[in-house]
Amino acid sequence: MTSDLLHRIDSWTSLTVLVIGDAILDSYLNGSTDRLCREAPAPVVAVHQQLDVPGGAANTATNLASLGSRVVFLSVLGADREGERLRQALEQRGVSSAGMISSEQRQTLAKQRVLAGSQILVRLDQGSTEEISPELEQQLIDRLMTQFPQADAVVISDYNYGILTPRLLHKLKSLQSEFPRTLVIDSRQLSIYHPVGATAVKPNYDEAIHLLGLPKQPRDRAEQITPYGDRLLQLTGASIVAVTLDVEGAIVFEPGQPPIRTHARPAPQNQTSGAGDTFISALTLALASGASTTTASSLASTATAIVVQQPGTTACRAEELRQSIIDARSPSKLILDQSDLATYVQQYRAADRRIVFTNGCFDILHPGHVAYLTQAKLLGDVLIIGVNSDESVRQLKGNGAGQSFKRSAHGLICLKLC
Repeated sequence: MTSDLLHRIDSWTSLTVLVIGDAILDSYLNGSTDRLCREAPAPVVAVHQQLDVPGGAANTATNLASLGSRVVFLSVLGADREGERLRQALEQRGVSSAGMISSEQRQTLAKQRVLAGSQILVRLDQGSTEEISPELEQQLIDRLMTQFPQADAVVISDYNYGILTPRLLHKLKSLQSEFPRTLVIDSRQLSIYHPVGATAVKPNYDEAIHLLGLPKQPRDRAEQITPYGDRLLQLTGASIVAVTLDVEGAIVFEPGQPPIRTHARPAPQNQTSGAGDTFISALTLALASGASTTTASSLASTATAIVVQQPGTTACRAEELRQSIIDARSPSKLILDQSDLATYVQQYRAADRRIVFTNGCFDILHPGHVAYLTQAKLLGDVLIIGVNSDESVRQLKGNGAGQSFKRSAHGLICLKLC
C-alpha cells in the first residue's frame, strides 16, 4: 500500500494543472511590541521582517507546483506594487506568472497581517472585488480556451472577487463538455457551478450548511452533515463532494457509496490559513492520476495535516508528503531481511533522508555499544544496524559465544546478516 501511494505521488510530475481564480497577496509583518502608543491604547509594533506569500487561488497554484505538477495560472492583478510582489512570490515558488493579466483598472487583492511574536494583532485588506471589465473577461476567456485542452486537470478557486464571471463560467461548461477533464471547484457560491460538470467540489463547513439551509453548530459537524451527502451531490452537480470541517477533518461523498471520513490533527487557528487550498490541490492531483476517491481523500488529508503544523500561509511539498506516508506506515523499529530492507532504503533515499549503517555481534550488549550506536544515530536521519547471525558470532568468538542481539533500540532499523 505504501509503495502504491508513493508511486502515485511520483506520477504527479507528469501532470499539467490549469488554475483559474482570485489571486491574493498574503503579507506578514513580523515584529515585537513592549509598549502602547500615546495616541491610543494600541500596541506599537517594531517590524523586523516582511514576508510575502501567494494567497487565494495563487496559494492553490503554489501547492500544486510544490506537490510536483506543472501549473498554468490564470488571474487578473492590478498594475501596482502589490501585484508585482505577488508575481515575485509566485516565481520564487516555481509558478509562472505569465498567465496573469495586469490591469490599471484593478487593484491587487492583498491581506496584510501585523504580528507581534506569533500573535496576529490586525489584518488589513485591500483590492478590487467588483466584476472584471468585459475587455479583461475576454482576455481571460481567450487564455482559458487555449490552455484548457492542454491540461490534465483544472482547478477553479473562486473567492467571489470578480474573476469568475457568468460568461466565463458558460465557456468553462462548453470546454468541459468538449474536452472532459478532472475539474475540481472551490467556491463560495457553488450552486452557480451546477451546470459545469465538476468532478469534485470542496465546500467548507460554512459553505455546506449554507447550501443545505442548516444552522451552524460548534461541534459534531460531521454528524450534522453526514445525512445530507446525496443532497449536496444534487445541489452541486458534482461527482464528489468533499466537505472540510476544520478541526474535525473532512467528510467526502460520492453517489452510491458510504461517506469517507478523515480526521485532522489539532493545530492553532492562526496556522490553518490556506489549509483548504492544500486539500484541494492534493485531491485534484490524486484524482487526475487515477486514484480512488478513498485514496485521494487520504492523500489530501495527509497533505493538509502537514501544512497546519506550520505558521502562516504555506504549501505542502511532495517530499514532505512522501515522508509523512513512510513514517505513518513504518514502525519506529523493525527487524528486516535484506530484500525488505532494500525497499525501505529506496523510499528513504527518495525522501532525501540521510542513512547511516553500522554492524556488530551484539551477543553481549555493553555501554560501549550504547555509546557508539547513539553517536551513529546522530549522524543521520535513519540508522541501519546489521546484526551478525549466531553462526557468524560463533565463527568470530568461538562456540561459547552467546546469542546475538535481536532487538533494536528506539528509532533504529535492524537487518539480520546471514
